[in-house]
Amino acid sequence: MRISPTLYILYLFVFLLVACNRRELTYSPEATITISADWSQSGLNEKEQDYGATAIFYPTDGSTPFVALMGDRTYKTLCLKEGCYNVVLFNRSFDDFGNLCFRGEENYQTLEAYVKKMEIRNESSSERIIMESPDELAADYIEGFEVTSDMPENYSSAITQQSNRNSTRNENSCHLRFTPKKLTQKITVKIRIKGMNNIRKATCTLDGIAESIFLVSKQNSEKTVTQVLRLSNPIYDSGSVTEGTLSTTISVFGFDVEIPHNLHLKAKLVDGKTIFEESFNDLAIRRLDEEDGTMSVFIDMACEKTVPNVKTEGSSGFDADVDKWNDEVNSDIDI
Repeated sequence: MRISPTLYILYLFVFLLVACNRRELTYSPEATITISADWSQSGLNEKEQDYGATAIFYPTDGSTPFVALMGDRTYKTLCLKEGCYNVVLFNRSFDDFGNLCFRGEENYQTLEAYVKKMEIRNESSSERIIMESPDELAADYIEGFEVTSDMPENYSSAITQQSNRNSTRNENSCHLRFTPKKLTQKITVKIRIKGMNNIRKATCTLDGIAESIFLVSKQNSEKTVTQVLRLSNPIYDSGSVTEGTLSTTISVFGFDVEIPHNLHLKAKLVDGKTIFEESFNDLAIRRLDEEDGTMSVFIDMACEKTVPNVKTEGSSGFDADVDKWNDEVNSDIDI
């Protein structure tokens, strides 16, 4: 029997209709979110933009956090399940730092950055020494961000301000805005030395350095460490070939200027064997609040003792090959 074209189309329509009725409709409880970060107030150098950033979404119900890696540290879109989140954003990723690690990742309030390379010099006193500064770190966070079913996956770029300080949304969009701030600060140590021409290389140790910092509260842990500083930048006083200053600048998680600190200088002289040492207990500490919101600390000290004259063995003064000293510079010193 030959089926007319009209009847054929009718059969096909009925078949498709039945098939559609049997298909289960699924609901995806997710919404598309936009993250943006303004790093202009972070105080980080330009090379940091090559490392991207990390955003961690902590569900307030205690379930597993969601980590979003941002190749472009300024912008990312992603899908999130319905729920309420606390969100932390910081530069780089967990594995991109040289001398910085994280712990307490299970909760946003306990997320903590600490110095990775540490050693114990004196087992009897358990003095903890760090040989290198931590990498520079900047972070920001948003609390109580809600993902709801009325957030569609496709949305316009138009946004309106909401009560949450960094989240904006309207009928068709949701946008998280971060403004990371630096969590590390600078300490500059400068020591005036008589007989500086007899020094081949020098280091000093400074105690009371914060071991770690919490990314959300920006508070330091109670534990402190002693940090080794490699002195460089020899600057001779105007008209002198024996007296001048050595200095260096390091990054730290924190430094309490209200408590006593100890500084110890140790220098190897140009004869290759004599060691010159001096300790400073009453430090002259000056604090400066920078424009980017960070704090810088300056410590200026002068040795009471004079470095002894010794016979030069091998290279003389300021061994650049070993310690990468900068060129000697003569400058006028205000009296």
